[in-house]
Amino acid sequence: MVTGQDWKSYGKYVKIQNQNVFVLDTEDERFTKETIVIITGYPSNSYDYHKTLPILAEYYRVVIHDHLGFGFSKAPIPYCLSLIDQANVCLELWTKLKLKHFIILADGYGAKVAKEILYRKNANLILFNIKKLIISNSVSNQFYADLNTIAAFINNKESVKYKEVLLNYKNEILLKSIEGDKVPIHHKKSKVATLKLAELENQKEILVLSSYNDEDYLYWHRWMNAIQETSLPIFIFWRKDDIANIKNTLLHIASNRYDNIKVIENKKCFVLDKEPISWALMILKEIDKAIYDILKIKFNTIV
Repeated sequence: MVTGQDWKSYGKYVKIQNQNVFVLDTEDERFTKETIVIITGYPSNSYDYHKTLPILAEYYRVVIHDHLGFGFSKAPIPYCLSLIDQANVCLELWTKLKLKHFIILADGYGAKVAKEILYRKNANLILFNIKKLIISNSVSNQFYADLNTIAAFINNKESVKYKEVLLNYKNEILLKSIEGDKVPIHHKKSKVATLKLAELENQKEILVLSSYNDEDYLYWHRWMNAIQETSLPIFIFWRKDDIANIKNTLLHIASNRYDNIKVIENKKCFVLDKEPISWALMILKEIDKAIYDILKIKFNTIV
């Protein structure tokens, strides 16, 4: 079992914009393996790939870093980094690592960062040779799945008499209420919100999510157009339990008039923390069938 400290010892720090960015690079520029750079999502970090990276590293040079404020990369003070800032960090890091040609594997939050990088590539603002872009959401959505299950009960006419109980329970899950059952629900909401705002980690989370939501709205057309205007091979994986990203997936399908964009259903809903090997094989099946054929025999797994 690879611990967090083990993982940290495998990597190194690179100074970017006067901040120490943690990066794990399985090779260096002297090696001839094809390179995959992984842009992690939220709330994941590089360590979430500790079971997947050895599989990829057997055939690729893999570069993965923690965004500032995530994992082993400490947040700058004051902390209010945008997706644009994180894209700048990626580009400067890859330049310092002397990367030239690579595949981008982007996860969740990292997909927005990757689309910003793709926008700049389309505009000839960067010189990297991006060979493929893979977009996936590898984080488990159990929390949201629980809420959606409750929502299904609420909308079921056969369970109407339980509606109030279910609605309150849904609110309890969302707010993680710490008060007693006798306190009115609107009092609980106010109390919990106040307590959470007082916690440093939750302040950071609110800043991240607020910035993410603002930029997702502000740059939505820019990033959708980046996908549509590129000639790069693009693979977009989606899961039926990933409610938050289904809208964008459907828009990609509806607007897809080009052969370079492939939308793939992750039919068995593989995620990193539960099925890391199957998740890696699913990705490799699309980007390199020869490697997939070797590994499916090695792991006796077909996806």
